Amino acid sequence: MIRLAIVDDDLTLANALKKELIEFEEISSINCYDGGTRLLDDLERQQEGQRPHLIVMDISMRLPDEGITITSLVRSRYPDIQVVMFTITDADDMIFNAFKAGAMGYLLKNEKPAFVLKTIQDVLNGGAQMSPSIARKTISFLNPAKKGENSAASGSELLSPRELEVLRQVEKGITYDKIAESLNISTHTVKKHMMNIFQKLQVKNKVSALRKAEHLF
Repeated sequence: MIRLAIVDDDLTLANALKKELIEFEEISSINCYDGGTRLLDDLERQQEGQRPHLIVMDISMRLPDEGITITSLVRSRYPDIQVVMFTITDADDMIFNAFKAGAMGYLLKNEKPAFVLKTIQDVLNGGAQMSPSIARKTISFLNPAKKGENSAASGSELLSPRELEVLRQVEKGITYDKIAESLNISTHTVKKHMMNIFQKLQVKNKVSALRKAEHLF
């Protein structure tokens, strides 16, 4: 069972999200906070077994980048707690700084509850997840320069055709379950392909894999 915290200075929105997510049987508890300071104070008081497994964090609260600052503090003090950004902000610098601070997911607030839950589960299982539009922006701003044909060829040779197809669909923000359905394989097989991709590209998550393979799309 998953323990969550939601941090948003608009408690009406935080409680609305809580009401939607608590309906899922995978979620055991959700605490809402109207700011990062209150969250940090509560985490310090809580025992390890009481702390959330994952925090759903807004970026712009009392300060424009408060969520990023709090994410960095949480990840340094409590490395077992994961963070997913949940915000209306899609500015390139905010996305980059959120991941740099330690967030492993970045969702826009128009995502459906089922996709939010899927993201939470993916992150807690060691992956990373983004809204499709954020995934495209991430590829764009992390691409320092166009790769040459030789680089593209070597990348294509490194990954199998099926692995490339899986990675292309991940780049579009498609969930593992949907990828499995479209390729007529099991979700377990999709995850195995992703693990092989991580090993071949020498990365640890989807964000890094997409960054390293952007010239293949």
